[in-house]
Amino acid sequence: SNHNIFNFISDTSNLTNILHGGKKVEYQEMELKIMGKKEPYMVNIHPIINPTSKIMDVAIIRLNHASKVNALVNTVVGARAKFTFQDIIGNSEQIRKAKSLTERFADSSENILLIGESGTGKELFAQSIHNKSRPNGPFIAINCAAMPRNLIESELFGYEPGAFTGASKKGSPGKIELANGGTLFLDEIGDMPIELQAVLLRVLEDKQVTRIGGKYARSVDFRLIAASNKKLLDLVEQKNFREDLYFRLSVIKIEIPPLRQRSGDALLLAEHFVQSYARKMNLPVPKISNAVRQKIQDYHWPGNVRQLENVMIYAVNMAQEGIIQLECLPSEIFKNNEEKADLNQPDSSTKNTPHLKDLLSFKDAEAVVIRNALAQTSGNITAASKLLKISKTTMYKKMKEYGIKEYGIKE
Repeated sequence: SNHNIFNFISDTSNLTNILHGGKKVEYQEMELKIMGKKEPYMVNIHPIINPTSKIMDVAIIRLNHASKVNALVNTVVGARAKFTFQDIIGNSEQIRKAKSLTERFADSSENILLIGESGTGKELFAQSIHNKSRPNGPFIAINCAAMPRNLIESELFGYEPGAFTGASKKGSPGKIELANGGTLFLDEIGDMPIELQAVLLRVLEDKQVTRIGGKYARSVDFRLIAASNKKLLDLVEQKNFREDLYFRLSVIKIEIPPLRQRSGDALLLAEHFVQSYARKMNLPVPKISNAVRQKIQDYHWPGNVRQLENVMIYAVNMAQEGIIQLECLPSEIFKNNEEKADLNQPDSSTKNTPHLKDLLSFKDAEAVVIRNALAQTSGNITAASKLLKISKTTMYKKMKEYGIKEYGIKE
């Protein structure tokens, strides 16, 4: 105590200018050299003004290392992985082999490349790897295909104040910075613009990242897991993906098998999804009829596990008298009109279930699911969103799309 702060902080021009201005500062990021080490800090300054002279007599200065603030932000926004290897369901040789191989390499510090069709569960594997290797760190995921091309650079690398038109006056850390101490998951890496691939490669080599408009590099420590549903070597040959980045990413390459190659797993997963969804919505758990069980095993599931989950959610909402019959499945999974026509013939086993021609579309089923969630939570948007594992923004968007207004909506 009773020491001059400038005895500890050198290169103080930025801080001095702010103090001379006598203004309050909240969470302004600033590069400071403290005890000979230059690093980014979040600066808070609360000036104490003399009521007589109207001049600042004292200033309370609080410095927080930027990495600690970022870690707190990650905790608040929920940058955490929730799945582990125990959540990977399946007894087939193909999935057991992929799971075993992934567990073996999870504790390695090397980059991992997950290859698999859409809907096979690549993020499930990525989260499981993270929770085995860096469970106390943040898990930051970004979908390179979903991100607008003009935003992906600032999202990934961050930017300094005023770096471009529309940039925040305070600047913003990128996903790479936020992943410090944890895992960065880049989904659909094959869709990353090639000009940014060189920047990512440099970050992986140097373990440093420079924000857009920035003058200095920040050290970062993260595990990279990349995923793609495309053949990256084909993209390399087409000059759409850097060969050097491919080899850097694929130190460890794991292929996630499609559901059609996982013998017996489709039925196991279907039962899991039915039970999980019904219990979450406080509905009776319906039984799966033998005909539906056979259909689940015979169907080729082009959308893989994600498609199967959506179909079973639909079926639970359509089930009557506690049984999921063929008529409870969406028409998209039936091969031809003959099969549909056969299903529309009434018989004793299906007399109390709706005919295929009366089935809802997926959008109608989604509206039913949202209404059920709102009913379960007495119209509480936040609770219903958590129940369905979607954001409030998405919930509002869906409610507007489906014209859902009948509940006494609460926040």
